Amino acid sequence: MRLRAFVVAALLFLLGPLHGQPANLGSAERIADGVLLYYLNDEALLDPPGHVSVQALRVDPARNRLEVALAEDRSPARETVVSIAHRRGAIAAVNAGFFVLADGKPQAILKSGGRLVGGSNRGRGAVAISRGGALLFDRVTVDATSAAPAFVPLLGSRPAGWSDAPHIVSGAGLLLRDGREISDWTDEQLSGGFETTRHPRTLIGVDGAGAVWLVTVDGRQPWLSLGMTFAELKGLARRIGLVSALNLDDDGAEGRVDREPSDRRDGPAQGQRRNRGAAAAVAA
Repeated sequence: MRLRAFVVAALLFLLGPLHGQPANLGSAERIADGVLLYYLNDEALLDPPGHVSVQALRVDPARNRLEVALAEDRSPARETVVSIAHRRGAIAAVNAGFFVLADGKPQAILKSGGRLVGGSNRGRGAVAISRGGALLFDRVTVDATSAAPAFVPLLGSRPAGWSDAPHIVSGAGLLLRDGREISDWTDEQLSGGFETTRHPRTLIGVDGAGAVWLVTVDGRQPWLSLGMTFAELKGLARRIGLVSALNLDDDGAEGRVDREPSDRRDGPAQGQRRNRGAAAAVAA
């Protein structure tokens, strides 16, 4: 089974067929059945306008699935996105949740293959991948050290949806949820200026047709791409047509796509690959 990864956490989908194509994104490159890659460099995506480079992967859950892949299949550990994707046979992958640089220990909620390896008492935005492949977005807390971890969603989703999900990854900045735009991140306790400063970004979301999107925005390279603020990232999400969207680990956002077995292309947002604690990958 081939995996299409965008390193951070691997998500696999086994749902019904999708119909329709996103508007105003230009032509797409077909990566595999049900996987399309779009490139955007419209300077109007930034305010004020500036150089920007966006890679957006659209995944049809009828033909593919997404799951969280741990570095070296354990935690804590560190491994590059490219290495995780190659080891898992992934076609595309992106960096996932935030982690401790020294050893790759998760800094927030992380669940892979039904095993909870990271928790948080901060209500950070998170996404759960159900056994059926559906994505669930909310702000959630959980004590990973408890013998019986209890998930506490803050925005109304059912706790059982989180405890039953085999894969969960937490981010920093829930941007859209069920069509509602979010502009207050007090509960998430973000670092000062995190949402208003242009950074490289990694985004996971779902559009109105049910397609899953994995998006990376290059940054801190003025000649190529400045990165995005949260306001600009929400504008990008609306451009794609997302109804729910979460900002993932974005410090040197990194993605990797495999068009053919012998033709792999990958690139970190700042020109160098970083060892990470987990990755997101797509499987056919």
